[in-house]
Amino acid sequence: MTNTYLELLTYFIVYSFLGWGIEVAIIAIKDKRFRNRGFVNLPFCIMYGAMMDVLIVLWPNLTNHPVFKFIAAFVVFVTIQAIAEYISTRICKRMLLKYEDITPYNGQWMNLVVAVLFGIGLWGIMELVHPFNYMLVQLLPGIVLKIFCGIVGGVIFLDFLLTLYIMYKNRGNRKVSEYQQMQQEYQSNLNSRIYERIWNRLDKAYPNIEDEPEVEEKYVFAKGICLDKIIWVFLVSALLGDFIETIYCWAVGGTWMSRSSVLYGPFSIVWGIGAVVLTIVLSKFAEKPDRYIFLIGALIGGVYEYGCSLFTEIFLGTVFWDYSWMPFNIGGRTNLLYMGFWGILSVVWIKLIYPKMSYFIEKLPALQGKVITWVLVVFMICNAFISAMAMVRYTQRQEGVEAENAMEIFLDANYEDALIEKVWPNMVITK
Repeated sequence: MTNTYLELLTYFIVYSFLGWGIEVAIIAIKDKRFRNRGFVNLPFCIMYGAMMDVLIVLWPNLTNHPVFKFIAAFVVFVTIQAIAEYISTRICKRMLLKYEDITPYNGQWMNLVVAVLFGIGLWGIMELVHPFNYMLVQLLPGIVLKIFCGIVGGVIFLDFLLTLYIMYKNRGNRKVSEYQQMQQEYQSNLNSRIYERIWNRLDKAYPNIEDEPEVEEKYVFAKGICLDKIIWVFLVSALLGDFIETIYCWAVGGTWMSRSSVLYGPFSIVWGIGAVVLTIVLSKFAEKPDRYIFLIGALIGGVYEYGCSLFTEIFLGTVFWDYSWMPFNIGGRTNLLYMGFWGILSVVWIKLIYPKMSYFIEKLPALQGKVITWVLVVFMICNAFISAMAMVRYTQRQEGVEAENAMEIFLDANYEDALIEKVWPNMVITK
């Protein structure tokens, strides 16, 4: 897979922006304030764009073993990070990044733990996020890419030159100038005026508002049923569901087979979404008698399983289970026996499993929990998108449809029939 200079410039801009966004988000969670990260003034961390461009060029020439790819990502990060810090120290006589508060294995320009984490992160981005971006770029007309790269790339370049000039003119000067003092004073007064204006508006909007003594409350990660909690319930349940199904197939059929819904990782999307639905609906009935929860859970489970089967058949042209041979089945998509299983599972879930799972999720550190949560969200979105595209392309190949564009060629080269059939051995094409 070759890339043109125009495409590499596009990836440079995209990943520079994504890198900036990730750093800003992490700092905002950690310090409770916005910091414009990156070397330039615009919302771009050009170091990440350079790293990704190097990896994009190297990746097709690397072996498919994940260890070698991780080593390549690790080396690229360490090299570019060291070059960036060397340039900054030569120009402005100071380091942009410091690792004194991160132990162990600190160096002058590098921390081993950070480098390993970035190596893993870059490897994951190349495997999951970049195929998604590659397909999007291939869909854009060439003229759009030229205009986008010409305008945005040119502005970034001018911003970079301006930043270099300012840093060079003030190199080694650690004292605050008169102008900077005036600017800070003005910003302080401006902040006060903004604060007073907002508070006056609140006072007028809510006349009964009163000052109450502030009570410091320890922040609990994913407290109650919130978005973070739902994401973790989905991920953990998808992982456990895949594990349970794999063990069940081995115990009944004597063979190990993949039960995953996606190409990367043992995750059963059906189990994950099912757990989320049960959690949201049944949490309101947690104090009800078990028979009440059983009936509601059986009905929800039956409707949910039927809907999942109908969705995959309509939108993906595939069927993953068929209960037509079982008595009391409903269109072959579900049956009364499995609805009973859903009812039992609902009682066990809302009474036993979910309270324990919720307790352990809320024990995660706030900052690390937020960062890990949204890294996993991006991972699963890209994973699901690539899996769906590969599945659709697989059905087209079975019908003799030839690849017509760069995206389909990419899917054929990277997600062959043997891989698809290994991940989804029970998949049946319906159209």
